Amino acid sequence: MAIKKLTAAQVDARRTGTANEEYVEFLKKLKAGEGGEATVAHEGVSRQTIKNRLNKAAAVAGVKIKYFRSSPDQVVFEVVKE
Repeated sequence: MAIKKLTAAQVDARRTGTANEEYVEFLKKLKAGEGGEATVAHEGVSRQTIKNRLNKAAAVAGVKIKYFRSSPDQVVFEVVKE
């Protein structure tokens, strides 16, 4: 059977647009206090698109993230406790 179970958060994310699975898997591996950075050049999309993808992925992964001020071509974030 090729059917995969989805959590309620995953179903909700699909309703509002597909969450990038790579982002979801990355966020699931992070603990509170850890974070990451993404660059516009590497992702090939705008800074706002990266943030939108991260927000959707965070909802699916069940984590909360906050953003730090950074250069216009970079997104820096941290996973925070709920």
